[in-house]
Amino acid sequence: MVAMAIMAIMAAIGLPAMSGYLGLQQRQAAKEISQTYSWLLDEAALRNVSFRIAYNLDRSTWRVEAGDPATLVFSTPEAREENDERVESEMSRFTQREIEEGQTEDIDDTKGRFSGLDDPMFTQGNALPDNTVFAYVYTNQYEEGGLKPNPDGPPEDEEDDQIAYTYIFPDGSAEYTLVRIADEDDPEDGWSVEVMPISGDIKMVSEEIDPEDSLDWIPEEGPELQ
Repeated sequence: MVAMAIMAIMAAIGLPAMSGYLGLQQRQAAKEISQTYSWLLDEAALRNVSFRIAYNLDRSTWRVEAGDPATLVFSTPEAREENDERVESEMSRFTQREIEEGQTEDIDDTKGRFSGLDDPMFTQGNALPDNTVFAYVYTNQYEEGGLKPNPDGPPEDEEDDQIAYTYIFPDGSAEYTLVRIADEDDPEDGWSVEVMPISGDIKMVSEEIDPEDSLDWIPEEGPELQ
């Protein structure tokens, strides 16, 4: 009974400490993503390239990739799906051998070519702390609520992973992005990183952010010209 009492006391002391430690790790992960956006906004202008951050929502990892400055980014999910269908239709006209020979390079260019960076901190990608996941990543390219991990966990085939992309452009602006990092067992416990369009301002808060509330200052229609 004495041993059990001691174990209970140790658990009571240890659990809050562990919870606080995990909270600090989550905050540090959100801070690292925020700092990466700040760095990329400057680097995109200096290098005259577009950057994108690829979030693997099923594996809780992310990496930075660089691509063409004229990369095409879509303003709605419908526009992205329409373009994907067009590209798939055009690619179906070629055999695998023709694709390997490079006969589809012009089509590939319309999708935007991106490759990983040589910078040491991005070569292997980055992983979230243990017991921490991406709850969702939202941009205008995805449906309301953003792209979320597969509900059944990581697929056996990595090609089926849910991967969300967000973009930074050579003019120093960024695609509106909302990244939610959360506790694996408590989705309400976590941090949100919000990247504003045009200005590139970055906000990091513990509360969840509703994209519609953040963008309600943008008029649905432009002014009428006389």
